[in-house]
Amino acid sequence: MSNQIVVTSQGQISTGVDQFTNGLTTYLGELGLPTNQVLVPVSERTKVINNLPEVITLVDASQRINSIYLSKFIAACGAGLFDAALNFIWDETVVNLRKKVVHFDIEYFYDSVVTDEKRRQKLRGEEDLVKLDEWELVRGCHLTGILSDIGFKHLDYIRDMRNWASAAHPNQNDLTGFQLISWLETCIKEVIGRGPEGPAIEIKRFLASIRKNILTSVDAQHINAGLEHLPIDLGTSLLRTLFGMYTTASASVQVKSNIRMVCAKAWAMAPEEAKYECGVKYATFASNGENDRKDAANEFLTTVNGLPFLPKDTLAVEISEKVNNLYLAHTGFNNFHNEPSHARLLDSYISQTGAIPDSVRKVYVKAVVMAKIGNGHGVSDMATSYYDNMLTKFGEAEIKEFISLLLDREFSSRVLLTSCRYGFKNLTTYFQSRTSNQVSIQLIQMILSATDQQIPNLGKDSRFTQLISTYA
Repeated sequence: MSNQIVVTSQGQISTGVDQFTNGLTTYLGELGLPTNQVLVPVSERTKVINNLPEVITLVDASQRINSIYLSKFIAACGAGLFDAALNFIWDETVVNLRKKVVHFDIEYFYDSVVTDEKRRQKLRGEEDLVKLDEWELVRGCHLTGILSDIGFKHLDYIRDMRNWASAAHPNQNDLTGFQLISWLETCIKEVIGRGPEGPAIEIKRFLASIRKNILTSVDAQHINAGLEHLPIDLGTSLLRTLFGMYTTASASVQVKSNIRMVCAKAWAMAPEEAKYECGVKYATFASNGENDRKDAANEFLTTVNGLPFLPKDTLAVEISEKVNNLYLAHTGFNNFHNEPSHARLLDSYISQTGAIPDSVRKVYVKAVVMAKIGNGHGVSDMATSYYDNMLTKFGEAEIKEFISLLLDREFSSRVLLTSCRYGFKNLTTYFQSRTSNQVSIQLIQMILSATDQQIPNLGKDSRFTQLISTYA
């Protein structure tokens, strides 16, 4: 019974509205001010007044008592100021969304909506919510699951109407009573009278566990299983939050340990653009000299096999460094023992597509192939799996560089050694079936038909070099 609104004097209100309109119009005229298109017709106001009781009952009585902007909305409707009334609907909605963010997980919310690292550092508590534009508030609530897909679309439209058809801007647009009551109903159903959806609440519990508990492997298994059932559109905001928690300067050892147990599943759920976003943040830490955060980002990306998602320039720098380290290990003392760790690290930067930045392709191919065919004394057995993994990802561009290695003086000297030449021919045979480039096919046939004595000197053969020069 307490949730019902009984209006016993709607007729009296309508009469009062008429009297108010007549009196105000007369007063404006006496002042020499415009009287047309100031107030909406009484018939439109009546549509709102007659439908208000049913719509307002959608708001719980305990919440209704503090909904000051709903009172202002009704007052503006009665006065015939629909543009102002639309403003008040929106104000009530914004206030309510902010309250929901505060009661949900404000750190998760900020991580989800603010991608600029410097700006994010300035947003801490609930008092900072007013620093966000209203469209960011709405978008952030959608990203974190506080707002449904349908609710987001409706609110985005109402926000747009508020911006261009309300008292927020000078205008003479006509708003109807049914439009206004419909927008009020939407805001109540989707925001004012509604709590966060189940998946959003699950993420809140999950993040609370990450921050406060000591997770066991069994806990992690249950969490990872639960993450599989979250909506895909929450993947971006969840990954942003875990990455942000892991790379913040104040992250505790225990929080990082917890995140490492579950971040692979969050990474797998996230779309590629969110993964590249993490790579961009790594590059930002590096360029700003934030070495501790860069190292933490590297740890995170290594854990989830995400290093290939670094920006191209950053990826090129990282691959170049790892290639150089591998090459030094391969050509240095005790190479069979030292190569595996460098091979593993280099392999972690290569994506499943095998994409290599142009600037490092030549040195990358040379280092991997030389390590794979060995140094005449054998091959590092513990590193072989990493070399094989990288070789399987060679595309047309890498195969061209592989063939062109015979032009390299150091490499041509290497294949003078019997075991190395044997390894090189085996790789040539392997790549024969993996290329469709007609020039590469002809060059491979030349290599495979050459004698053991001819192979080291093919780089000086005019037919071979002329054919290589035709590569586009």
